[in-house]
Amino acid sequence: MKKLFYIFLFFTLTSNAQGRFNLAATINIAADFFTTDNQGNIYIVKADELSKYNKSGRLLYKYSNNNFGKIDFVDASNMMQLLVYYRNFISVLFLDNTLSLISDPISLDKIGFQQTQLTCASHNNGLWLYNQQNSELVRLSQTLETTQQTGNLSLLLNVDMKPDYLLEYDNKIYLNNPSTGILIFDVYGTYYKTVPVKNVQHFQPIGEWLYYIIDNKAKAYNIKTTEEIKFEMPPVAFQNFRLEMDVLFVQTDKSISIYTEQ
Repeated sequence: MKKLFYIFLFFTLTSNAQGRFNLAATINIAADFFTTDNQGNIYIVKADELSKYNKSGRLLYKYSNNNFGKIDFVDASNMMQLLVYYRNFISVLFLDNTLSLISDPISLDKIGFQQTQLTCASHNNGLWLYNQQNSELVRLSQTLETTQQTGNLSLLLNVDMKPDYLLEYDNKIYLNNPSTGILIFDVYGTYYKTVPVKNVQHFQPIGEWLYYIIDNKAKAYNIKTTEEIKFEMPPVAFQNFRLEMDVLFVQTDKSISIYTEQ
């Protein structure tokens, strides 16, 4: 966490930050999206293929499954058990750190969740899902038993619910609802607060900060103090970025670049 704090200061407070980025490696791929784990490994999705690279840009493993079509979401918060979601088939599967199947795919529609819009990994090998049918967050245990439910969020919060991103991090659940902001819940599904940043394209929680893109600008918001900061990025037309350890990962339309501090 200390390194993350210092790299945050580097990005936000350095007067000539653009001149101090060190391009360590570039992965030349027009990715649909990417994510990272806490060791700096990179997971790149292109249609139905998932590729894993190390933070030096070296390809390690690949996975694809023609039975499910394109991949819609990958959660690498547990690098030993990656969650992969195929929305068109309402199916989840788990991969190990070599991108090998751990168990049979889970068909969420067959266990009563036919309108699962979003899903993500949860603690103790569980998972969260957003059930569009009744605007509800539901947590399933490792044995697929329901352990938490929020109830209808549209009614409870009096908002129009059209979320597009779901994530568990550090005992909190983050649900991005572009028209209202990022909704935060505790691990029991109890509503905590809304971060009032609307129409966010991508976000990543790190400690007390939320990093995100809005209006083609990279910003960070402190959940406790409500401070919002814009920070410098390399001089490229970026689509997404992530921070892990002392490394910055930047996605453009043709590549994913890996930057370190000079």
